[in-house]
Amino acid sequence: MTRASVVKKQLMKEIEGLSEERLKVLTDLAAFLKEREEWEETMEILANKELTEAIEASRKAWKEGRHEEFIPFSTGKGN
Repeated sequence: MTRASVVKKQLMKEIEGLSEERLKVLTDLAAFLKEREEWEETMEILANKELTEAIEASRKAWKEGRHEEFIPFSTGKGN
C-alpha cells in the first residue's frame, strides 16, 4: 500500500464521526488545499524560464500553422 493510500485510509477513519457541518468545513478545506497545490505547480512551471520559452515557441508554431511539428495524441503513448 502506498503512503498516500495509508494517509487516505487514516483520514477516512478520522472523519467517520464528524457532524454534517464539520464535514462541509472539511470539504471546503480539501478543495482549498487542492486548488493551492495546483497553483503551486503552475507557479513552479512559470518560474522555469526554459519551459516557459518552449511553451511560447510551441504556441507560436501552432499559430503559424506549423502543425507538422506536433505529435497527434492518437499516435502518442497510451494509444
